[in-house]
Amino acid sequence: MGEQFGNLFRQYPWQVVCLVSLLFIIGQGAIIYLAKKYNWSLRIRPVQILMFVVLFFISLYMIITGQTTM
Repeated sequence: MGEQFGNLFRQYPWQVVCLVSLLFIIGQGAIIYLAKKYNWSLRIRPVQILMFVVLFFISLYMIITGQTTM
């Protein structure tokens, strides 16, 4: 099974990075929303969220332009 995911990442590297970073951003947004709604204590790591936002836009750019490497 690990080999299948390795081949998937070799075949579609920027699509996988884009999907993972988008899922992280959506997940963090949902956690922050729920924390505010239910008055939970939460530590927000803005540098980590910013890093994934930048990574999402870089991977989206790479997918649109068709480049395979930076």
